[in-house]
Amino acid sequence: MTLLVATASTVVVTAGCRQSGPSGPKAIGVTGDPMMIAREAMARRDYNAAMISFTEVVARRPDNLEAHYGLGVSASQLDRLTDAEREFKWVVDHGAPTAQEVAIAREWLASRTNPGASSPNRPLVTASADSQEPNPELASISGRVIGPDGMNRRVQLLLKGIPGTPVKDEYRLQRSDEQGNFRFINVVPGDYMLSNPVAVAMNWRLKVSLSRGERRVLDLSAANHVGVRDDFPEAGS
Repeated sequence: MTLLVATASTVVVTAGCRQSGPSGPKAIGVTGDPMMIAREAMARRDYNAAMISFTEVVARRPDNLEAHYGLGVSASQLDRLTDAEREFKWVVDHGAPTAQEVAIAREWLASRTNPGASSPNRPLVTASADSQEPNPELASISGRVIGPDGMNRRVQLLLKGIPGTPVKDEYRLQRSDEQGNFRFINVVPGDYMLSNPVAVAMNWRLKVSLSRGERRVLDLSAANHVGVRDDFPEAGS
């Protein structure tokens, strides 16, 4: 992330072309708390704007975990994988080992460095898992992300084992495709939370219990939005 901060062009632009006098760089965006601006940008899925504001936060507070993690998520959404890798490495190196952000970042990095690896105890966290052959001993969950205006494409989703259960160490992170479809396959049977990750406005937080060989279909829509149904309200604080 520190390299991303050094790329000043992502944070500031020079003043207009008028030659009436010297002018310094002007920050992009509106005045206000850059962290709040970044969160609002994430909520509306404006990842370019989120990266600008998160970068400003990091420039001011280099040790801010949320800002580094938000940069990683934003870069991943924009397919800027080198930037995402750098930010997630920072999160793993500096965050608390038990933090959810650290676990997600670590799994994302594992999927980059060893894309062919997967195990029942530590599944691969990547959308490319969909290309694997389904294991009849394991489960799957698939569906569509449906927003007010139709299918929501490239929405990042998290399938996480519930703490205190046999699948507590299971994490899957992926994005819906261009048609809003998502699919987690070869999931160890057990109890999970299906949501969108932290550093993004929470839209869904659902408990999903998967049994051996189950092929669950579940659409994410206004009908099960967190404002209507929240299976983990204690996680909202």
